[in-house]
Amino acid sequence: MENPPKKLTSIDKKRPLLEALKALRRVFHTYRQQPGLGPLSGRSVAALLLLLVLLLGPVRESTDIVSASLTYALLVVILLATAMVVLHGVALKRYLSAAIATPEHPGVSGETVRVFMVLNRAKIAPLFTLDMRLVFEQPGASPALVRVSGFWESARRVHLDLMFPHRGEWDIRGIECTLRDVTGLTRFSWTIPQQTAVTIAPVPTHDSHLPVLSSTQRPGEMMVDLYNRQGEPFDIKSYHPSDGVKKIVWKAFAKRGELLSRHPEASMTPEGFVVMFIIAGKEGDKACSQAVAYTESLTRLNLEIIASCEGAHGRPTAHSPEELKEILIDSIWDTTPDEVEHLQRDTAALLDYCGQLTPSLKVNKLLLFIAAERLSIPGQAKQIEDLAAWLSVQGIAPVFCLSKPSTVVSANSPTKLGKLSHLIVTPESSSEPVSSAKNYHSFLSGCLLRQWEVHV
Repeated sequence: MENPPKKLTSIDKKRPLLEALKALRRVFHTYRQQPGLGPLSGRSVAALLLLLVLLLGPVRESTDIVSASLTYALLVVILLATAMVVLHGVALKRYLSAAIATPEHPGVSGETVRVFMVLNRAKIAPLFTLDMRLVFEQPGASPALVRVSGFWESARRVHLDLMFPHRGEWDIRGIECTLRDVTGLTRFSWTIPQQTAVTIAPVPTHDSHLPVLSSTQRPGEMMVDLYNRQGEPFDIKSYHPSDGVKKIVWKAFAKRGELLSRHPEASMTPEGFVVMFIIAGKEGDKACSQAVAYTESLTRLNLEIIASCEGAHGRPTAHSPEELKEILIDSIWDTTPDEVEHLQRDTAALLDYCGQLTPSLKVNKLLLFIAAERLSIPGQAKQIEDLAAWLSVQGIAPVFCLSKPSTVVSANSPTKLGKLSHLIVTPESSSEPVSSAKNYHSFLSGCLLRQWEVHV
């Protein structure tokens, strides 16, 4: 039996109208932030256009004394406010100084990071406000505004709560200052130069379910693992006086007449290196976290690590989790997903380093950490497959370590009033990368057909 259709309530009927009204409200509110003309804001330009219509109409024909009074009064207000904000802004630009204090420890992408600003001689006259924004060299940081008012003889400390979409060294090039009057008709803008940065790391994780995979091995040669004894509980060797009397095997002495002693047997592990290459641009923080967690587990086993990433471009190769995290953060702005054969160039540099470090060893396996969101970018899955085929020709088996894909977001069909509001206000675009399940599964199918090892 089919379910009867639900009746629309009064709130559901009014919801599209409320959304359209909110959109119109945002439109009128943005007039204060529009570029305008020089010290005149968007509101002043709109007011001057209205005054121009009145001057050419009722005021010129002397038919409306109210319109004339309103026109001349508003024109005087705009001129006085413009003169005052320019004079006050020039004086404030000359005496105001600001410094930025960033966190000592790296922040985490997707979480709030607090940045402090120390202001000296922040003397704001009544009926004026000072808006301060941070100017980043790279776009993407969440917008944050500090509004300052009043007189402050001593230093003033204010803070901004910022959020960054991905890891990286986010360089701050200056503080954009805008002095406004309370009506929003006039403004005076300038920039205070700064040279500092906010370090953002990927979301940390310490859970690595990947097995230990050695990239290089020398058959027949073994190394003693002193920290992980998994063999027989005891081993027998020839007696030495330093062993003590308690370790002598007296039964063997009674039968053979030879002094033997017991000693713990050390477990043996293959000698070699774990070579890793991380393919993760701005969308690959999850893959970076998994790679760092995997190196931490290898470090606890005292295994040698050789790791690099996309966009390394001559940076030192990482041998520890700390070095890997540093190179992943530092190289984010040098990743070039659109460039052809950039992955083969960076991978070849890593393999050349391995050959120079241990000429007697040959890399048999290369671990490739890949973000699932990377596969949704057009043409990237093909580049990764070409890289794996190039490694296979050289006798190196690629081992893919894929992060789990994000949830695919389905958008509802907009209403008529929603379409009308989109014509006035640009809809906000989601910055979260959405991976395509179709590309992800097709990439897995291609790996299985070529018998490449994959870990998800």
